[in-house]
Amino acid sequence: MNDVQPMILLGPDDVDALATSAVGLAAAAETARLCGEGTIKTGRVQVNGDISWMRIMAGLVDDLDLLGYKEFHRVGQRVRYHVHLFRQSTGDPIATIDGRRITGLRTASLASVAARHWAGTAPQRVGLIGSGEEAKEGLRALVGAINVSEAFVYSPTPANREAYAKEMTLETGTKVTSVAEQNQVMNSCDVLYVATSSHNEPFLSGDELGSVRFIAAIGSTMPVHRELRGGVFLACDEVVVDTMDATHESGDCIEATELGWDATSAITLGNYLMRPPLPAAEGRTLFKSIGSVEQDLVLAYYLAQEAIRTGRGTEITDVASLRIMR
Repeated sequence: MNDVQPMILLGPDDVDALATSAVGLAAAAETARLCGEGTIKTGRVQVNGDISWMRIMAGLVDDLDLLGYKEFHRVGQRVRYHVHLFRQSTGDPIATIDGRRITGLRTASLASVAARHWAGTAPQRVGLIGSGEEAKEGLRALVGAINVSEAFVYSPTPANREAYAKEMTLETGTKVTSVAEQNQVMNSCDVLYVATSSHNEPFLSGDELGSVRFIAAIGSTMPVHRELRGGVFLACDEVVVDTMDATHESGDCIEATELGWDATSAITLGNYLMRPPLPAAEGRTLFKSIGSVEQDLVLAYYLAQEAIRTGRGTEITDVASLRIMR
């Protein structure tokens, strides 16, 4: 049966042009709301080979009439990401979108939505641990979400942190200072964004938090990965998670539980946004993120809608023919 529907292709240049902090924050807030209502269904599968692997994560988002999946695969050092969106009510295609920016942007945006709820309009000093792409997305989103007065960055490689400070000062208009020791960041900021590879030993303990009152930790997403020692969770008075899966899928959460942290005390971001935040004077707040497919799908959908509004992307005839089954 011939029922051809147009769809949009968004390549990397399109996504870079569309991926503003405003779009990311709007999508993140929507995701938190939808997850709080419990109407999203998800699933995932991973296939591993000798030199390659592929992961597919799928979801249904009823409120947006959306179904789709994110696919990414790795062969050696080569990695590619795509997100495919369809209309849930008809199965018609909406878009195929390059996914390189999506993971970092949705992660940074969710953390920044949590930080915005905590900070309100008060000026905040921001500290960053890490100087890679995730740390760049983090500062972009935070500058778009809260009143950042200044920022400090630490990473083990001097050249990397110096380059980060220079680049992000120019890009965001916020003064970013490179510091030589991690504790200089901890003693100079109110909001801490932790964005490391987390493949090595955890580097932050509960007795090293200095002046920090709000922590966003986004680097440890699997049981074998840790960036925070478990004591950080015990040193915080409120723990917010993007998904409850974080409490048993992240290595730092697992260690925290082994040390006595009650994982059932964590609250989801959707519920956190519906109640007053813990004031800084009354304790520390930790936002822990591992990511989930509905975050990718909602952000991809927002990017597709922005592409339609601004005329970005390439419209093509659907490549998947329709079959009517009995």
